[in-house]
Amino acid sequence: MRALRFAGWGVGWAAAALMALAVLGCVATESPVEPRGVPVSRPPPAMRAEAPRPPPPSAASVWIDGYWHWNGMQYAWIPGHWENAPPGTTWAAPRYTSTTDGAYFYEPGTWKPASSANALR
Repeated sequence: MRALRFAGWGVGWAAAALMALAVLGCVATESPVEPRGVPVSRPPPAMRAEAPRPPPPSAASVWIDGYWHWNGMQYAWIPGHWENAPPGTTWAAPRYTSTTDGAYFYEPGTWKPASSANALR
């Protein structure tokens, strides 16, 4: 009888140890978000001061602030200007992002559906 109790006790400890290892081995991780945009060699230069905004050419015109655009080799300054928005859209300014490992990315500005949360008008 004692031998049976001892054998059962050993199996119980072994099962408990295996369960503890299984629980400790379970780690919830979140996949890193892949950067969007075009890889670039460096962040953009500082924004340039611009002349006062001229009057709009029409009531449908939307002002686009000046920004640095990556042309594949370097940044080029695009001065602020008026554009006519395509129907149902709003301008989303360019974005410049970096990752924790020091990589830089450029997302060009674009016209997005007016319901888009990150768009500016």
